[in-house]
Amino acid sequence: MDRESTSVIIRPDLQAQVQEYDASGAVARFIGRRVAPIFRSAIFSGQYPIFRRADYKKMADSRRADDGSYNSIKAFFGQGTFTCDENGLKYPIDDARRRKYASLFDAEASASIILWFQLLLGHEYRVSQLFSGGGFTNTNVATAWSTAATAVPLTDLETGINSLCDKWGVAPGDISLIIPRVDYSEMLKTSQVNNKMLYTYPGVQPSLASPAIVAAMLGIKEVLVAASVYDSKEEGIAESNAMIWTAGVMFLTVLCGEDAPLDETSVARTILWTEDSPDIPVIESYRDDDRRCDIIRARVQTDEILLIDDTNPFVYQLTNT
Repeated sequence: MDRESTSVIIRPDLQAQVQEYDASGAVARFIGRRVAPIFRSAIFSGQYPIFRRADYKKMADSRRADDGSYNSIKAFFGQGTFTCDENGLKYPIDDARRRKYASLFDAEASASIILWFQLLLGHEYRVSQLFSGGGFTNTNVATAWSTAATAVPLTDLETGINSLCDKWGVAPGDISLIIPRVDYSEMLKTSQVNNKMLYTYPGVQPSLASPAIVAAMLGIKEVLVAASVYDSKEEGIAESNAMIWTAGVMFLTVLCGEDAPLDETSVARTILWTEDSPDIPVIESYRDDDRRCDIIRARVQTDEILLIDDTNPFVYQLTNT
């Protein structure tokens, strides 16, 4: 077992490097932080409220009674539990190797980004599993989007948007679309989208339409394209790449912003235990003299949860088959 020095140093300089990566490289690869935004918690385990859809739509009698009294209402909500788990990795930087490549790259900065990439990959997978195991009612598209001439992806999605608006009383502008890269590409190749683009966005090549343009066409908040992949085989075995978000399965839902309160409507959250990991992530370093190397370590304490009404979740699952 590696001997860890008692002098573990928090590295805000390396955390700054990671935050720069978050703002550029990570945002293009991962959607987990936007699908399950961070909620900072002072406790690592506890209960969280699940607000029920019915309470938002019940019509209350707000007329003041003749005796001067007012009617009372109650907002019942369910409860779920969370328990944060620690995820962390370390990267040894050998003294000789550091000097050998010192003129080519900053070994510590590179190690930090590699570590954070791996932690983000794991977080992305855990968030995707919330949806794959969510047990949501499924709706199939009218025609597979691979049939470009007759598929109607905009109509399929508009049906889902209207369904959420009717069931939850939300506006289309509150709704987000989570869509795998393969399905996004197929959608842009359909005649329906091409015809819409021709008159709405002349001069824009449909196959290159940005998620922001598609969101504008649908009149929704945002389109999150799930593009991350992972190698499912062990080290030393021929790679087998797989999409983290299952191709063919899309979700229309409501997402909040980072650090929003738990009573704000959102399908999922990432609970961050700030007592142990006040930053995202915590980057540390320590010395291992036995191996003549410095150790860079990245870690977080989180739990990923769904905040949905089990009887009628505000998720519209659409399968492209």
